[in-house]
Amino acid sequence: KDIAPINDSDIRLKVVTVPDSDNAYFDLIKLENVIYEPEGKSLIIFDMIAGRTWDDKLAEEIVSRNAQAFSIFSEAAHKPKFQDPISANPADITPNAVLPKLSSWRLMARLSAVKALYLAKQGKDREAMDEALNSTRIGQKIQESQASFIEYLVAITMKGIGLETVQKILITSKLSSNDLKQYAQGLSNYNNNEDGLINSFKAEYQIKLWYLDAIASGNPEGLNKLVGEGASGNPVLVYMFKDNYYFKPNKTKLLFADYFRANIKKANESCSAITATDIPRLFPTNPAKLYVEENAIGKILHDVFVASLTTINTKKCGEDLLVSATQALVAIKAYKSDTNTYPSSLNELVPSYLLSIPQDSFDGKSLKYSAEKKIIYSVGSDMQDSGGGTGDDWRTMSDPTFKVGF
Repeated sequence: KDIAPINDSDIRLKVVTVPDSDNAYFDLIKLENVIYEPEGKSLIIFDMIAGRTWDDKLAEEIVSRNAQAFSIFSEAAHKPKFQDPISANPADITPNAVLPKLSSWRLMARLSAVKALYLAKQGKDREAMDEALNSTRIGQKIQESQASFIEYLVAITMKGIGLETVQKILITSKLSSNDLKQYAQGLSNYNNNEDGLINSFKAEYQIKLWYLDAIASGNPEGLNKLVGEGASGNPVLVYMFKDNYYFKPNKTKLLFADYFRANIKKANESCSAITATDIPRLFPTNPAKLYVEENAIGKILHDVFVASLTTINTKKCGEDLLVSATQALVAIKAYKSDTNTYPSSLNELVPSYLLSIPQDSFDGKSLKYSAEKKIIYSVGSDMQDSGGGTGDDWRTMSDPTFKVGF
């Protein structure tokens, strides 16, 4: 016999209601129809926002041709909430749900970075900073909502583009110390998104439940989606899905629920505690045991459809580090504006420029700083302080490092 229905209320999403007028989602979906990207210029745009090259004529074209898109993007950034209507109601979360065209959101973040850098080159530093932060504001709103995994990952990308653009603007910025202090302290709003990550795990769990319920109810669509249309017509396989010995829906749900609970627990742990989650193989390696293994189908479904979710946790750790590093860099710029020198340690930034020293998300301690090398850095995922890293991409360094380039 199968076990009794499980109690999974702790990992179920709730219905949320956001008025359309407050919801940035309805602004963002307009972008697909108005956004303009010069044909064949994608790689050049990537190089421009990475600081490897600059094409003033192309920047002017992007800014002038996207006036409506930038207006919509700014409006979305200043809405109080984001909520995809599909994931607002758990009953609507199915594999058939149609996601918005997220590629246009990522593209808009890149074009916004171009505009921000264009404004900075004209000496319009405040407008440049506000434009760069639009991507970060929107990314944060998405992360605070009930969003799917893919939407959460897109939000990480958008926030990162905005924050790295802020760092580039700082190099030549003439903003006053008071302005910089306000930006530095305001960046502390972009670290807390654990609840949103947990909601993404719950949304993914909801999709897995749809499959299991569809199979248990005899819905052929569920079986087709899982094993393919050809295999779903196999009489032996169909029989095993229907037989309570080979497929116990409630026992299978418990397997999935326990796995998602383990990952949800990790979302609130420090990055130093996040290690790859081992996914135990439940079904025997000997195929002959298929016919004598209790809940064989449930165990196979677990082995096939439960993938490691560690990556999304580690991406969040990197994003939190980027927020902290950007916050520290803005505060150092304000300090230098006042004193015409660099702080000997980050302690000198508190409390005049920051309320507290930004954390290294990987070890939970203060960010590392070298006034001599003019760098801010993290110990990274290996937890070893090597005195900073070298290279152009902090994501690839054992000690992720950010240059104090002003």
